[in-house]
Amino acid sequence: MEEENQLNQGGAQMEPNQNQPTLNNTINTPTPSETQNLDVLLQDPKLQAEFDKKMEKAIAKALKAQQSEHDKQTTALKASINTEKEKMRENILEEIEQKKKEAEEMAKLSVEERYKKQIDNQELKIAEYEKELSLIRRRDKISALVAEKGYDPRLLSLLRAEDVSSDEEIEDYVDKRNQIFLEATNARVQTLLKDHPDVLLGDSKKKKAEPEFNFNFSSKKQ
Repeated sequence: MEEENQLNQGGAQMEPNQNQPTLNNTINTPTPSETQNLDVLLQDPKLQAEFDKKMEKAIAKALKAQQSEHDKQTTALKASINTEKEKMRENILEEIEQKKKEAEEMAKLSVEERYKKQIDNQELKIAEYEKELSLIRRRDKISALVAEKGYDPRLLSLLRAEDVSSDEEIEDYVDKRNQIFLEATNARVQTLLKDHPDVLLGDSKKKKAEPEFNFNFSSKKQ
């Protein structure tokens, strides 16, 4: 009787629990999504061979396109270098031809004429140097005048020494340009006041009870 009870208990223990998953030794059939997996597909030798073939073609095509692009860039670079070389060659030839022409012209001149031409060339160079020095001197005077009169330093970006033909015109030139600068600045401020009154004048409610502001910039009194 006791042995029978033990056998019954053992049988009960061998029965699967409904709440626990059962072990299945059978091979599950792959789902459609699993059959699409590349590794699964490539297990077929025919598919593997077809895949390798297509990959080789794709790689060969990519390498060919890359080589073609490289050849185009190389060709374009060589053409650019050749063009620059040709320009340099033409410039050198022109310079040589000019020197040759000048030498021929000098050979036709008498000693006095050669001497005079040399003097004329030197005078032209001296005139160019003097012109450049004059511009530098006027730039310095313009900067000093702007600082002396207390004008806005941004005015310097509008002043050009080339616009003044003599030192005597500098002060009048600076004053007039400063007036133009102030008028443009005032116009800009008035536009900002009109478009953004709350930003420049404060709360719009308070603005009605406060006097209107008029930003009119003027030159510093001497």
